[in-house]
Amino acid sequence: MDWKCCEFRQLSSDELYLILRARNAVLVVEDAHVHLDIDGRDEHALHVFAIDTRAPQRSVGGYARLLPGDDIDPETMIDKFLTSAARRDDDTAEHLLRRALGHARERWPGAPVRIHSPIYREAFYGRFGFRKVDGPFLEHGMPYIGMIHSMRDATLPSRGLLRGVRGLVEPVAGALGSISQPARAARADARTEPDAYAFSPRHPADSGVNR
Repeated sequence: MDWKCCEFRQLSSDELYLILRARNAVLVVEDAHVHLDIDGRDEHALHVFAIDTRAPQRSVGGYARLLPGDDIDPETMIDKFLTSAARRDDDTAEHLLRRALGHARERWPGAPVRIHSPIYREAFYGRFGFRKVDGPFLEHGMPYIGMIHSMRDATLPSRGLLRGVRGLVEPVAGALGSISQPARAARADARTEPDAYAFSPRHPADSGVNR
């Protein structure tokens, strides 16, 4: 798999054709959702994709579009997230989401990332730090939910790191019981800070049912 992240003007004609072909094959044909895939927003987006070099002919194995936020909608948006039928039994979707989050953090540091997910994919996105903030609502004729990643930490810790942290925390676990109720309330308020982004108006986005 040849992974790339390009602005629209950096895409070759061959890459653009392969991307549009993949988007139409999955988001229009497989999802049975008749719509105009070319929506006039590609020129302002980042395009994260992988060319499947093992396929009999060159094709896109995975693709995601990153749209920048603005003063009204501050979140970066991941939409048109898809993998080809040939890449749904491996870890292409995981690699794609990790790369999309990494490029979003690099290009728009500190901005939360929003994605619209089919309900049955909530657990998948939850593993990467996304949390449900609204929905369900109908999109593509199916129930979707809105999910937000705060981007405070877009990197998933390794199991070894988690074991190390647990070893440091356990000796002082008893001291946690002495935390006052006001302090706990303050921490709870701090954790809900990303909720400010939960109900920002957003145009419908194509997330893709098939992964």
